Amino acid sequence: MLREHKEVVSLIRAALTDFVEVNIGAIEGRALFDLGKKHQILPLLLQGIQKCGITVEEPDVFYNYTFRLACHDQNQMYWLEKLQELFSANDIDYMLLKGSSIKRLYPSSEMRLMGDIDVLIKEEQYPKIKELLAQSGLREEAETNHELIWGSGDGVVVELHKKLIPSYNDDYYAYYSEPWKKAVKTSDTAYAMTPEDEYIYIFTHLTKHYRDGGIGLKHMVDLWFFGLCHPQMDWQYVRSELDKLSLATFHQHIVDTLDVWFNDKPETQLTDYITERIVESGAYGIKEKCDAANAARLSARTASVSVAKRKNIIKLIFLPYADMQHKYPFLRRVPILLPVMWVVRWLDALLCKRNNISRQMERLNKIEENTVDDYTRELAMVGLQFALDKDT
Repeated sequence: MLREHKEVVSLIRAALTDFVEVNIGAIEGRALFDLGKKHQILPLLLQGIQKCGITVEEPDVFYNYTFRLACHDQNQMYWLEKLQELFSANDIDYMLLKGSSIKRLYPSSEMRLMGDIDVLIKEEQYPKIKELLAQSGLREEAETNHELIWGSGDGVVVELHKKLIPSYNDDYYAYYSEPWKKAVKTSDTAYAMTPEDEYIYIFTHLTKHYRDGGIGLKHMVDLWFFGLCHPQMDWQYVRSELDKLSLATFHQHIVDTLDVWFNDKPETQLTDYITERIVESGAYGIKEKCDAANAARLSARTASVSVAKRKNIIKLIFLPYADMQHKYPFLRRVPILLPVMWVVRWLDALLCKRNNISRQMERLNKIEENTVDDYTRELAMVGLQFALDKDT
């Protein structure tokens, strides 16, 4: 584990616990700022710097940018509280997910930045929700197979989840196929997971991103800090559920890595590898790894690189009905128009979205034997693999 990585971990540890590292040497301010920005943890690092009494170069860079992040966080919190009040007043069932739920554990809200506001809803209530959100000043922006995306116009994004996991993660999606099964009522319309189930969900979400191209320090800190805040969790239950997800081995490697970071356990070759992979990933992975993950996933489903390419080309041309519904919602009422809308989509892509076509073809061209084999070996090292297609 590199010295600069140990220093970053020490600052995070100081920010969130009573532990204060007094032996940190001079820290190069710009490099620390760049890493904190890349991993969305600048407020955490700044808190650690202040608690440890460390002086960094260009302190105004830290303070000014962190102030901007704190302002955006407060705007997000305004909308989060408004959504909760709106849902409660109108009998809308909801459950906060990911950062929306986890950040309440941190000493202050801005110490756990979030990209958007994640909330699980019931699809049958969406017509009413849609009307309420439009009245509140939000605007509908997009729909995917697992979420409905709204925006405030000033940078706040709300993701209303229909599902807990995207369907392209077949194995994890199967475990979470009934998203409300893990929900426990906490008030008239608010729900939450038990600490054990929320920990498993946090870890599954971390794993999904790690496997799909990378995950950063913020989500590792979430897992460690959540466990720290819930020491009485039923770990036997957690382990048994992780076994069902085929994640027990990877979980142990992540726990070992966190023990090296925060509990001064001896490093190993594998914990060093995971640390380097996470640090290089940034908040949500790097493009090259994401492309390699896409290639490996497609090839695992077909057990053949050439078949994966062929199937993906067909899917690009003839987008499945489920995806076409999201793009053209009226198809739910008149599915007979699917072939017509395929043609409309082709014309739209050729006339307006040539760059998208080029990017998709670029990703397809990266599905090569060596790319797939290398990435598959990297995953196997830490106990992960992509699910095989049920038809293969």
